Amino acid sequence: MTRAAAPAPGRPLWRTLALWMLPILLFLMVASLMLSMKTLREVADSAYDRSLRGAIRAIDLRISTESGGLGVELPYPLFESFQATAEGEVLFRVSTDDGLVQIGDALLPAPPPLTVGQVVFYDAIYFNRPIRVGAYMRPLDPPLYGAVGQNLIIEIAETTESREAFLRTVISRTMLRDLAALLAAALLLAVGVHAGLRPLRALRDRLDLRASDDLRQMDPAGLPREVQPLVRSVNRLVDRHRIQGEAQRRYIEDASHQLKTPLAVLRAQIDRGLQLNDPEALHGVLRAMREITDRSSHLTSQLLALALARNSALWSGSAAEEVDLSALLDGVVRLHLPSARKRRIVLEVDAPADAGAVHATEALLFEAVSNLLQNAITASPAGGVIVMSVQNDAEQTVIAVRDEGPGVSDDLLRRLDQGLRFNLPRTRPSWSASTGLGLAIVQEIMATMGGRLVLANRAPGGLLASLHLPKKHAGLKAG
Repeated sequence: MTRAAAPAPGRPLWRTLALWMLPILLFLMVASLMLSMKTLREVADSAYDRSLRGAIRAIDLRISTESGGLGVELPYPLFESFQATAEGEVLFRVSTDDGLVQIGDALLPAPPPLTVGQVVFYDAIYFNRPIRVGAYMRPLDPPLYGAVGQNLIIEIAETTESREAFLRTVISRTMLRDLAALLAAALLLAVGVHAGLRPLRALRDRLDLRASDDLRQMDPAGLPREVQPLVRSVNRLVDRHRIQGEAQRRYIEDASHQLKTPLAVLRAQIDRGLQLNDPEALHGVLRAMREITDRSSHLTSQLLALALARNSALWSGSAAEEVDLSALLDGVVRLHLPSARKRRIVLEVDAPADAGAVHATEALLFEAVSNLLQNAITASPAGGVIVMSVQNDAEQTVIAVRDEGPGVSDDLLRRLDQGLRFNLPRTRPSWSASTGLGLAIVQEIMATMGGRLVLANRAPGGLLASLHLPKKHAGLKAG
């Protein structure tokens, strides 16, 4: 025999939260770091570019053309201060746009197209070293050497090692800060999950400490709002188990009550037979024992049917199928035809040739219709008529059994509506064999199939018992 495979363990809640939260936090950290790098670079460039702009303005103020040529008085103190602050090399070039004059480092990269009166900043490479350049162009008045529309270009450049070192320092500190924030968030998440699961662990301990027969409801007070619906669902499940337990207890009481009397009578008959010497008297005792045995057998069959009906919710959903009503009614009539003939009762079936089908469990539906017909035969007078009919509409199928008996009292109908055991009055000999379980069995079967049993007295006499089965049936359901 192969051992059933153990159910796969569920994923821990903390792992689920970690798989959801940590990647999101990591993505946010990377996005924040990239945005910080962009912002820091813009801020650093803006700060360093202001120094370049100041140097360009200082050189522009010291340019002179009075001698007929281009003269520049370099602000060496400013250069020294600027170079000390930037911790790099400072380069400059002053030239005309026509290339006639160049003062300074002639190997600086050519600037991009410039606009008169505007300072342009750009990055370039100077002897394999990255540099930051600021360039400014203005009209030269008067022009040199008879040129027309001559412009002056001032370029100041610095190597970027210092600003890159500054950016690396700030970015590394930012990364450490974000990583520390991520670790703190993960720690707080773990602590929060542990604290959040504490009520569930307490609830689990409360359930584990309960006795197996303790079916009291649990008090959801004090539990988190998200857990309270779970507790209420558990309480409803406990209530269903309690109701099922009470039904099983009532079933055992019914069975013991119904079987105790026949067994006691049978024992008394056996004791009497053992004391008899007259064969004819002994034969009468055996006939009486035969009747008791037949009734006990019928009672046992009904008790088994009742147990089957009450436990049918445990069946698989495949137990329901399309049941041909014409074939089912024909089978029920054939089963009870001998008992009806003994009392000269006519059985009629008022149903179309093609009565259709209903989605149900055939064995249970056959048992329900059979019990209704048996009750009708028991209650009907000799020579009476019993009519079985089938009606279909868009929402339900109704199987009805109509007899000509005395009907039932309002008190008995009320007892049946309340789920109490139904007993026929024993004022007539034909009713003496009633066990009182037939309609209880029908009720249980209808409950499992999502239908209902309806009883109504007929005028001037008789009982109409109807089984109302829904067209859309989802299979057996728990009570």
